[in-house]
Amino acid sequence: MLSNQDDSPAAHTADGSGLQRYTRHILCSIAAALLFSDGVPMLFGQQTLPSGLTANQATELANLMCRQLPNLTSVRDAIVTLPSPNNPSIKKGPKERFVWDDVYDTLVELGAYSVPCLVDRLTDTQWTPDPRMEPLLGVPVVGDVAYMVLTDKGVPDLLPTLAHKDCKKMTMDDWFVWPTMGDNRLQLQNAVRAWWLKHPQCCGVPQGVDGERSSNPIFRMSTSQLAQAQTRFAHLRPGMTVAQVLNDVGKPHGVDSSDESDRKSADIHLLGFCSPDRHENRACIYFVERWTKDIQRRDPLRDRYVILFFSATGAMTRMFSNVAEIPPSFPASQSAWYGVMWGATDGKK
Repeated sequence: MLSNQDDSPAAHTADGSGLQRYTRHILCSIAAALLFSDGVPMLFGQQTLPSGLTANQATELANLMCRQLPNLTSVRDAIVTLPSPNNPSIKKGPKERFVWDDVYDTLVELGAYSVPCLVDRLTDTQWTPDPRMEPLLGVPVVGDVAYMVLTDKGVPDLLPTLAHKDCKKMTMDDWFVWPTMGDNRLQLQNAVRAWWLKHPQCCGVPQGVDGERSSNPIFRMSTSQLAQAQTRFAHLRPGMTVAQVLNDVGKPHGVDSSDESDRKSADIHLLGFCSPDRHENRACIYFVERWTKDIQRRDPLRDRYVILFFSATGAMTRMFSNVAEIPPSFPASQSAWYGVMWGATDGKK
């Protein structure tokens, strides 16, 4: 989406170039076995529960993240922050654990608890910014991003079977065009849901993210402070200037900027790998509840915070929030996105 590459179908060949995110060849080799294996059914309640959360809290947090998939900026073709069923060789201990994308990492760390809401989103055709580092075809919608996360979490790629094609011969077009035809999105959703019901042991909490954690928060807003914060953040809208935002919500707890002199803290990784493609060069974090001292190693399951993002034009682009009382915000259309990113109104940089 945010590149000048040729996005026409003719520009994509059957070699599957650019499909590193899906790790297609690996998935193709195991998809049939997974689809037709009997599996050992388990009750959903027997799934590993993320540390520090009840089942209700894990489900509520998953639903909150699924509602802001347009705030997901990096999928695993750009980063690998967590070990997963698709990449078990990656093992990070608690000391090495850090967050690169708050929506993605939360959905992965929630294990099985985020699968139902992601499956529900497979038929969502709302526009969303492209989370791939090297976009090749068109503009994915929310349902496409939900599918990216599900396959990263361990759900096999069922689309080639549904499309009756050899996945090694499929082009990028097939993964993004096929779901737009007829009721194909619904077919994909039904297939993934059926597979999940047969394999509920899939997609558990990754190793290395559930180590030692403090038993008490080091910061927590009072009820009155949270109510005040809720009112202040409710005033924010994409397109507001940095000065307008800071005037409303005050000084942040941390700043990540492409300008090192603008940073409040070094290496806190709020912007992520794909920020240059998005023309985002500044992000500010505000904590409502905090369990960790290091912002880079923030705990997306227990810390509660808001992250505001700004473009190089000085406009607020979007707002991430895992605080239930403070709803997130992001552009609703591609034209609005280009407007806050580059000040353009015609869909062009």
